[in-house]
Amino acid sequence: MGKSPSYFYKILLLFLVTVFVTSLVLTLFSYEQFSKSLQEKAYADYQAGLKKNAQTWMDLSSEIGQLNSAITVDPQTEAYFSMRSFDPAQEYNTYLKVKKLFNINPFMESFCLYNPAAQSALYCGTDEIGLDKLWERMQEKNGKVILQSVRTDNGEPLLVFGYPVYVDSFDGPQGAVFLCLRSEEVAAHVMGEVEYGQLVLFEDGTLLLQKGAEKEREAVIDWSLRGSQTSHNQTLSLDNRKYLCSFYKEEELVFVSYVDYGMVMEPLRKQRNIFLLVCLCVMAFSVFLQFIAVKKLYRPIATIREVFEKSRFADGTARGEFDLIRQVYEGAVSQIEELEEKNALYLPRLKADILRELIMGSMAPELAEKRLMEHGWNIPFEGMFLVSVYVDRNLENNLLSNVVQARIRQLMLDEAGELFYVECIPNGSSEVIALINTNGEGQATFEDLVEVLEKIRDLLLRDYDISLTVGLDGVVKNPADCCGIYAKVRQLQKNRFALGENQVIYPARIMELMPEPLTCPDKLMQDILGALNRGEKTVYEEKIQDFLENISRYVYDTASLLFARLYLELAARANQYGGSGKGNVAALEMKGDPATLEEARQLLMNAYEAFENRRLDAEQLKNNKHYKKIKDSQQFILEHYSDCTLGVDMVAEQFGYSTNYFARIFKTITGYYINDYIRQVRIMKAQEFLQNTDMTVNEIAEASGFTTSNYFYAIFKKETGMTPAAFRNGIEWGSGEERG
Repeated sequence: MGKSPSYFYKILLLFLVTVFVTSLVLTLFSYEQFSKSLQEKAYADYQAGLKKNAQTWMDLSSEIGQLNSAITVDPQTEAYFSMRSFDPAQEYNTYLKVKKLFNINPFMESFCLYNPAAQSALYCGTDEIGLDKLWERMQEKNGKVILQSVRTDNGEPLLVFGYPVYVDSFDGPQGAVFLCLRSEEVAAHVMGEVEYGQLVLFEDGTLLLQKGAEKEREAVIDWSLRGSQTSHNQTLSLDNRKYLCSFYKEEELVFVSYVDYGMVMEPLRKQRNIFLLVCLCVMAFSVFLQFIAVKKLYRPIATIREVFEKSRFADGTARGEFDLIRQVYEGAVSQIEELEEKNALYLPRLKADILRELIMGSMAPELAEKRLMEHGWNIPFEGMFLVSVYVDRNLENNLLSNVVQARIRQLMLDEAGELFYVECIPNGSSEVIALINTNGEGQATFEDLVEVLEKIRDLLLRDYDISLTVGLDGVVKNPADCCGIYAKVRQLQKNRFALGENQVIYPARIMELMPEPLTCPDKLMQDILGALNRGEKTVYEEKIQDFLENISRYVYDTASLLFARLYLELAARANQYGGSGKGNVAALEMKGDPATLEEARQLLMNAYEAFENRRLDAEQLKNNKHYKKIKDSQQFILEHYSDCTLGVDMVAEQFGYSTNYFARIFKTITGYYINDYIRQVRIMKAQEFLQNTDMTVNEIAEASGFTTSNYFYAIFKKETGMTPAAFRNGIEWGSGEERG
């Protein structure tokens, strides 16, 4: 080999030096990056802790808000806030009502119902708190307040949640509920056990909770209030000491932590030094392995030379190993290029096959995208339209199908290719599918696309005696959307029976040329209710499918109102039966605004299943010894629902039961808490009034047994998902009346 080995070893030595230097640089770089990542992780950990504190605070605030709702929703409490003068009996009854809620929250010290009009402050727990300041702040804000206060007897710090009570209007609160929590326990709950300082304060700097170090508190608060971001970390020097400070803003609150910088960085330095030591060991071991590899590498190279000398690309003119390798490589590359030239003829067909299988759903989108990327085909799916040109009839000769199909593809590329990115995919012998997107210049519009398609249609009809339909829809966001969009386009093309042949069909054209008059399918609704009552599930399914197809022709607002009318009737019929008390049949959700037709179908099927399950449960419970009295009590409720004082006490006394025992057996047999059942009866009666009378909402609220119209409005909206006015408007639309 002459001097070839010496030349080869020089190359290998250079390679070894390069590896050593590269490893050293990478080690130092990795060391620096690791140091930064450790510091960033420390910052991230403190941010995560603050976000967790914020979530804990939000959960606690939500729990307190629910407790406030539980207090104020009771009619007895509402009557208390309606007092205009002090009434000992009323105050005592209210106290008994709210007393059982006192210990629900573990941090609760007390709560106070404050009625300034009656000069009454009703306490459960702590004797007194500073009401004047709290009431003055609430009137200024005209809404919920959170303040620090103290117990007047021992000065214990309290965290006060104040909620306004609106009795007659929303111009200003007429009363308030003040819920008092022990500050130190709330701070421990929100912040946990920490070895450093943490604060919770309002955006104006008012301190809400604190825990840990206090010496640097004012400086940290001033720093946090200067920040404009949602979250931030910074190292500050306070009293000749460095602190790692973090804050996180959530709504109107700021969560702050500050910790001695040395306490944070000392563990990080140890980890960083260990990492550096490991990197150096790995580098040394790598260099050693490279040295062993260098010594062993020449023998394989000699073997390679022997093999390459026998190659058909070696002509015997090579003077060394690398000359021979280059010679064989260049010969192999030349042959590969020849093969690629031959394969280039098949690549367009391969791309079309992949896109066709993607559109037809016979290839997973992930696999199709992978195969396209393997061949370097970067297709801009986002914002893409899908076009189907389908030859319905070839009036000249079936043998011309391939000719027509080729002509369609040519016109697509020639006419649409000037303004759009176009991919044409033949499908069968009668269809060409095109994926069309803008060419990136942003000049082409949807109207331009429609105009191009109409031009292509006219050229085809001029050249061939055929009948065709062009369907257009989009927009595709990713490859997975193609199959669904194609199905929609094929469905659109079926509208040619109404629009005629040789049309360019897209959704806006259907809405323009096929307006639907508003008609309510009353006969179909009656058929559905009849199938429900008879237990004919198959007929029920067929009828609701017809119903959904009927309303799907309308705009969504109209369709949802027609759906609500049927669904609320089904829900009312299902909810007229109780459950077995086992919890296996929940109250049917009142809902009138399904997001999709499938969701609408599922809701209607749920109504059927609930109706059947409740009817079977009711049959099984007839052997219960209390069954008849509970049914009589339900009839009693139906007869006295308009009495606003109707409740579990009145019904239990009417049928000779104790209150608690009667409530328990009523729940067991009907599946409802009795107050929930009374509320459901009142809502159904209110729906009847809205549907069949011209009574005002205030009159309906009073006739249905609700204490105030505001309370009726809130409960009706919560139970049905619609306001009383929206429900009445829905009934009027369903009757075919014109909108006002």
